[in-house]
Amino acid sequence: MTEQGGRGISIGGNASVSGQIATGDNVTQNQQINAAPSPELGEALAAVERLLEAHTADLDEPGRARRDLADIREEVESGDADTERVEGALARLGRRVAGVSVLAEAVQRLAVTAGIG
Repeated sequence: MTEQGGRGISIGGNASVSGQIATGDNVTQNQQINAAPSPELGEALAAVERLLEAHTADLDEPGRARRDLADIREEVESGDADTERVEGALARLGRRVAGVSVLAEAVQRLAVTAGIG
């Protein structure tokens, strides 16, 4: 690596670096490994769960909608979420609740909060 202004990182030999590296003045670096879901994601999951219970009678398949939500929760709380599985469960859940606008909106917010939508 070319140094600029007397700063830089030089790695030689058979070195192996895994992870983040930051250099410079006033650098802040944060890394979270196996972090719990954000509070916003937890709130979005709880909101969908509350609305599912409140609108059970309005849904054709409330049990399957609950299972989809449980799949989403399990994945995002696992610390190693399978994005494809979350996307699939969100798509199914969205279809199951499409007839109830407040639920459909909450599922969309959940998708956005999870970084999928």
